[in-house]
Amino acid sequence: MFIYKPQEDSYVTLNLLSRINGKFDICVDVGAGSCILTRALGRLCKRVVAVDINPYACAGCKEYDALCAHGLSAISRADLVVSNPPYLPPEEPPVDLEAVAIYDYGLINHILRWAFAYRPRLLVLTYSTLGRADAVEDAVSALGRIVDKEVVHRFFEDIVAIAVEPLRPVSGSS
Repeated sequence: MFIYKPQEDSYVTLNLLSRINGKFDICVDVGAGSCILTRALGRLCKRVVAVDINPYACAGCKEYDALCAHGLSAISRADLVVSNPPYLPPEEPPVDLEAVAIYDYGLINHILRWAFAYRPRLLVLTYSTLGRADAVEDAVSALGRIVDKEVVHRFFEDIVAIAVEPLRPVSGSS
């Protein structure tokens, strides 16, 4: 069965993760796939959760807390969220797990909406200029500030990994 194998986008994300310092309690790898990013979170996190919609990917991440779910739908708290989600524009409705692993059927928007609602300490997100880069960049600028960025140019696209510190909502006084 299909599990996304690490490619350039995975290594761009790993390079960015290698520069993150600090300790986080709960870290979530959304769209864990081969668990390459999940393993990298071990040095930063007390608890690592690998989330993937693909049951074969979940089974392959058994040394971590693996959760078979759509995105962050079952998560209500995380200090660090990392995702190298599928980012290519969909060409047609998904027919198999390979299509779900490659084409963006809304996971990026789901992650960004979750980050707006729950405000993790840090969000690491990877995307491509072939996908919805403008929408991602607009949402991220409203969410918080980019504290680190890694960009690699490959043939006809830029692969971008960003670390975003979400702004904390201002509490109202009563």
